[in-house]
Amino acid sequence: MTRIQYLACLWTLFITQTGFVCSDIQFLERNEGDSVVLPCVVEQRNPPPFGVYLKRSWLDPREVLFKYTDSDVSVGKADDKNRISDSGDPSSHALNVTVSQLSASDTDRYYCEFMVANPSSNDDRIPGKTEFFLLVNADAAGSADIGLVETCSGGSAVLPCFPPNGEALTVEGVSLKRQRGQAPVEVLYHSKRHHGSSPPSSSQFPVERVQLSSAPGPRGITYNLTLQQLQPDDSALYSCQLLLRGGTDTSTSLGRHVFFVSVQGGQCGCSNYSTLLYALSSAVVVLLLLFLLVFVVIYKGKARRRSVMSVSQAPIYEEMTVAQPAARKLQPRHLEEMGSEYTNCHVKKSCPENHYESPSGALSPRADSPK
Repeated sequence: MTRIQYLACLWTLFITQTGFVCSDIQFLERNEGDSVVLPCVVEQRNPPPFGVYLKRSWLDPREVLFKYTDSDVSVGKADDKNRISDSGDPSSHALNVTVSQLSASDTDRYYCEFMVANPSSNDDRIPGKTEFFLLVNADAAGSADIGLVETCSGGSAVLPCFPPNGEALTVEGVSLKRQRGQAPVEVLYHSKRHHGSSPPSSSQFPVERVQLSSAPGPRGITYNLTLQQLQPDDSALYSCQLLLRGGTDTSTSLGRHVFFVSVQGGQCGCSNYSTLLYALSSAVVVLLLLFLLVFVVIYKGKARRRSVMSVSQAPIYEEMTVAQPAARKLQPRHLEEMGSEYTNCHVKKSCPENHYESPSGALSPRADSPK
């Protein structure tokens, strides 16, 4: 396996695990009059489910429908019967529910429950893989503006705080309301004012998990409320409102600016943030391209050096083949030109007059000659 394939496999595994962790709640946004499909899916099991519920919570908790295997769907409200349809079967571990003619009142959190028979006790209720938060934008003026804030278990969420009527007066406190049932609940109240026996501040969040900050903005000072160390149970609709000098906060509604805080079940990490995930994806792609470019440059450089060496070696071989016969022809002449003390002697003949001529030219007597 090459390095590029290894990095690609690691990144594929990273993307797969990230998609699994961040698939707890799916945010769906539609306009009034549109349709939406809510897919209910559960892991394969034996025995298979015999029925499935689609329920909604927070704003209007109730049962939307129940589908029994090989039977018609049962709708919770009679008014919804003509605009809710289904496809699939619980025994196949999947059921698609289509809700048409949406209205602002359909905004809520939806989840599926599969029913599995258990002979030894009550039937098991198995939650579906994905929950949904459906936001239906209302065309009517003055309707709530709902935004999405996603985080993970142990993470934080930053909520902008707005004055009740858009007034830019002196800020004396802050109020945070949460709704995940039929009525909003004030979970945080902090004010400089102190009336009677009412405490100046109260919170269902620990003090170390709440932080209020301010910064200059294009329209004056902006205030943000940060909720820290959030858990999946903290998922809900939130609205942060500023308490102004001389004003009173008697409203029990969420206000016009509402945020759906979705806390995923996976532990916090860089892989849980979609924006950071896209940035990391781009960075890995760039690194892979750079690695591939360097690999190609090195490969071409080696190929070019091999071709240059093969071309430069050809004349050397030609020169050697041409020079070799010339050397063979010059060899006898070279030997003839060499000086020798036996110039006048033939190879097969002896020279009796100079049999023992010394290199210095002096004669030495023969060993067997008479003295």
